[in-house]
Amino acid sequence: MTAENLLHDLEEIVNKGLEDSAIPHQRGNSIRIKHIVVRKSPKGYLIYDAKENKQVVRTYFKTTAIAIAKNLAQGVDITKTAIEFDDIMLKHYNDAFFYRNSIRNTTDASKREIRETRLDVAIQESRRVRSLLDRYIFC
Repeated sequence: MTAENLLHDLEEIVNKGLEDSAIPHQRGNSIRIKHIVVRKSPKGYLIYDAKENKQVVRTYFKTTAIAIAKNLAQGVDITKTAIEFDDIMLKHYNDAFFYRNSIRNTTDASKREIRETRLDVAIQESRRVRSLLDRYIFC
C-alpha cells in the first residue's frame, strides 16, 4: 500500500515537471507540450490551448501539429506557415496515392512510366516539406 502511494506521488511530480517544460509527453490519447495539447481525430490532428480552453487549429499530419504545438508553447506563432506546409504535403500525399493506384491499374507501359516518375516527384516533395517542418520541431 505504501509503495503504491509513493509510486503515485512520484508519477504526479514527474507529470507536473513535464507540464512546465517544452518536452513533449503523451498522456492518454493526447500529446502535451506545456499547455498545448495535440489530439488525433478522424479528420486529422486537433491542437488545443489548455490555458484558454480553445481549439487553435486542425492539421492533416502529425508532424505539422507537433511543429505548431512546440512553437506555440515557446511563444512563437508559426500557424500560418505550418498550415501552408500542411496543405502542400496533403496535395503531394493525394498525388502519390492517385499515381500509385494508376500504376497498379494501367496496362500501358508508357503511362506506367510517366506515373512512376510523377509518383517519385510527389514523394520527394513530401519529404522536402517534411524536412522544413522538422526544422521547426528540432531547432
